[in-house]
Parts: sequence; structure tokens; C-alpha cells
Amino acid sequence: MSEQLPAPEFDAAQYERPGCKWICGRAAEGRPCRIGPSPGGDCRATSECTPALQIKSGETKGRWRCTRPKSAGGPCVEGSLPDGTCSHPIPRCQPVRSLRAKRALATLWTVAVTVGGLLVALYGNARWSFITPREVSSHHSGAAFEKSAKLAGRENNCSACHTAARRGPAGWIQVAFLAEPGPLDWRKLSSVPGKTMTRLDQACERCHTLHEFHQPNVVWNYSCSACHREHEGAGPMKAPASAECLSCHGEAATMQASVEKARTLPPEAFQYRTGGTRIAFQTPRPARGHTHVFHAFADHPEFQVVAEHLCDPDTLRFNHQTHLTGNIPLLDGHKLACADCHKPDATGTYMRPVTFEANCRSCHALQFDAKNPELQLPHGNAAAARAFLRSLPTQYADLGRRVKGITRQPALEEFVGQQMAAIRQQARAGEDLEREAFFNTARQGPDGRPRYAGCAYCHEVKPTGEGTPLVTPPMMPDRWLTGGRFDHARHATMACATCHDAQHSHETADVMLPSKQVCASCHSPQGGASSSCASCHNYHNTPLTVTDSAGTLHTADARPGK
Repeated sequence: MSEQLPAPEFDAAQYERPGCKWICGRAAEGRPCRIGPSPGGDCRATSECTPALQIKSGETKGRWRCTRPKSAGGPCVEGSLPDGTCSHPIPRCQPVRSLRAKRALATLWTVAVTVGGLLVALYGNARWSFITPREVSSHHSGAAFEKSAKLAGRENNCSACHTAARRGPAGWIQVAFLAEPGPLDWRKLSSVPGKTMTRLDQACERCHTLHEFHQPNVVWNYSCSACHREHEGAGPMKAPASAECLSCHGEAATMQASVEKARTLPPEAFQYRTGGTRIAFQTPRPARGHTHVFHAFADHPEFQVVAEHLCDPDTLRFNHQTHLTGNIPLLDGHKLACADCHKPDATGTYMRPVTFEANCRSCHALQFDAKNPELQLPHGNAAAARAFLRSLPTQYADLGRRVKGITRQPALEEFVGQQMAAIRQQARAGEDLEREAFFNTARQGPDGRPRYAGCAYCHEVKPTGEGTPLVTPPMMPDRWLTGGRFDHARHATMACATCHDAQHSHETADVMLPSKQVCASCHSPQGGASSSCASCHNYHNTPLTVTDSAGTLHTADARPGK
């Protein structure tokens, strides 16, 4: 291929190079000189041309000829002066910087000022306020954080979380370049898996020792800072975005890898345990675990307790329908309602435990003598109830003094004798009365006379030969969905029957929890309530060390307060 030639009218002598730092001072007037300034910015203009001496054949002196180029008007009429100088001298000018030179100078000054300002800011007294992008959240400020930082041996500033902060700017640069991969290793940086654990995450774990990430069968631990964004302003830290959850739960390959890892772990690795005195409803782990692939609450799997029709294992005999719609005595002039037994705790989040003394005794008094309703069996201790029945004369004597006002001993003995005789008509012997008190399940005898139901009317009672019968204590869970959380206070404006179909519940085994569809009627774009993952779920576990089939230690889930 032939080399491209310049255009015929191209004049290299008048070509203004873009890289020149200086241009002719008369360029703004539209008439710059052909020579232009020197590289140092000095004007080199002298005359329009340099006359050439032309000596013809036979001449000795010759004549000066004008050499002004055609582009500048061609040879002048006047010609050169007798001494050979040009008759058209050019006045000198003051060269000016080119646009390229001005930009370079501006860039240089900007860099110098920026570097100087950074040095003053980073090494001055206001260093920490300068490098902090925004205020930290309330989780990482205040007295509680200061105390935990001191216990961990760190200062109450950036270095509490950013371990290299105390080293200063020089140390920051050193740490940055010693990182793996380094800031200039573009190939490795582009191949690093997203949201992996970093040195900053290790600083989080030094304080948050009971916050292992998620389930034991996660394929890889997610970065703390990927979900918990700090420096977003004062106040509570923002909840994790659903997109972070769906990066795993929305990927079929990741979920399948979790299934494979779970097969190497023992079953106890997935046992849920709640902290404090709360009783959790234990659900069996599905064959594939909780690895459904979904992308929003709309396609979230049905709650396990509903999908598998799980039952309440409590042995207490209770019928919600009878208490709400049956023909039972009124309570304080009105029919029983949910709120009569189920009352919120101080925070409104959970319901207080239902107890016999607070919720049942007003209707189910443990009396066994119609003439003396004040005399009632103790509740909650089978041995104490048996001892009470075997000391009836003493109990009647105490009743006579406290309630009947009998103070004279002969009258008191007569009262006790009358009551014991009446009891013997009801039960032929003490053993019969004791058996009735523990095992009777009917409120009416074979003769049609009313009777008082025994412990077995509500409880599971097992005989133990000659010893005290064994009464199975009720175990009423107050945490049903252990994989999520619920706040009753935020749903206080809703009727209980909207979520809990108690009026059609006949058995204790009925678990009256709403289905996902009931929740989605509000928690959806159409319903207006939040449907993010963080609205219901928490993800951190309390470490419980277990060993898999390969002998590798893992942490199981204990989830206090989850």
C-alpha cells in the first residue's frame, strides 16, 4: 500500500502543531505569523521573508530577490532593500499559551491543590470527621457501642471497625497495596466472587460473636457489609435488601449446592432453639431443607406448618369452638372472646402465656364440695393435690376458722365431722375421692347428679400404681414460625379471626396459623404492606459446633430470639 501524500496546497512551514505550548500573539486577530514562537515562548518574528541574492551569468554583484511565499501574497512589489533586508518587517508580539498548554497547567494546579488539601485534611486534627462519609448508625454509636469497643480493646473511632484506621494515610496505602488481590491487579479483581467475606467482615465478627451467617448448609458466607450498609446516616441501620437474599434463594444452582452440603451434616445441626423461657414449635426439617427457589413473596413457598398440616403435640384437652360459640356461662356479662385469654405482653410483640390462675380458674374452679366452694384443690402439683385430699379434716378445720368464723373447738370439730360425712356420701372412701379428683372426666355422674371434673378433664393423667398419678404438664408454644418473626402490635387493628380460625377449631392439635395467601393479601404491592424478606426474617445463628461426615466442624443454628 502506497504512503498517503499530503495535499498539494499543504505548507509544512505554516502548519500549527497541536502539541505546541505557545502560539503567535496575533493569532486572536486572525493574522498569525508563519514562523510562530519558539518552544520557550519567545517571539521569532523578523520579516515577511528572507531575500535571496541572485547572481546571473556575467554579473558580479547580483540582485536581491523577494522570497515571500505565494500563500502569503507572493513576491512584494517593493522588493528587498539594497542591503538585502526585507522591506516588510514584522512587529514583534507576545506569544500566548495554547489551549493544550492551558489545560495541562490547570490540571497540574488542580492535582497540586488536591494533594495539598488531602495532606492537610488527613494529617490534621479533623482527620476523622473528614474521612467519614456520613454519620454512623445508632447500632455503632452511643454508650453500648463504646463499652463493647473498649472490651474488644479498640478505640471508639474508625479503628473500632476499620482495623487499619489507626495507621494513618501512609499505613492505609500500605494496607491497600498488600491486600489480595491488590488495587492494581485488575484481572484478579474482576474474578473475585461477589459479596465474599473481607477483612472488614472479620472486624464485625470480633464483636458480633453470636452472629454466624444463616444456615449451616450455606455454600459460602456472605459479606456483612453487603447487607448491613453503614454510614447511611444516624438512626437505626437500614434492613437488608431483598435482592441480597435472592442472590442465593433465587438461584437454583446455589440452592442445589446447599442441598448437597446438608446431606453431609448431622440432623442436630438444624435444630432450632430459642433463648429465654419461650417455647418454640418444633417443625421437622423437609427432605431437601428450606431450599425452594423463589424471587418474591408472591412465589414464596407455603408455610411448612400449613403445607404439611402439622399438629400441636400438646396433651392439654381444649376446644376453641366450645369456648367461643358454645353454651357456657358468661364472663363478666359477655361471651368469651380471644382477648379474654390472649393478652399482649409489655412490648405488644408476643402474647403472654396462658395460665390456669390468670385465665382458667375463674370458670374452672378446682372445687370438689358443692357446700363449700371456697375449698379448692391446689393446681400445678399432683403431689400437693394428693396431700391435700389426704388431710381433709385439717383443711375443713382451717376453712371453718377462716371462712365460717368458728372459733370454739367443740363447734369446729362438729363442723369437720359433718363435712367429712357428706364427703363420704359422695365417695365411699378416701381412695375413691382421690381417684375421682385425678381421673374423672365427666361433669355429671351416672345418677344424673352434677359432679366436679378431675384433672383428667383437661390433662393427660397416667396412673403410677400406689404413687401419685403422673399429670402431663401442658406445653403451649408461644413461637410457632421459628424461621420468621411476627409483631402482634403492628397488627392490632385487625380482628383475630382474620388470621386465626378459632371458631371452627375442635381439637388441641389444630394449629391455627394463617396461610401464606392470607399474609400476602396485605404484604404485597396490592395490599400496600411491606413484602421484603427482612419484614419477617432474621438470618443470623448462634454457633453450635457439630461435626459432619468428613470430620469438619460446622456451626448449627441456635437463633436466640429469632
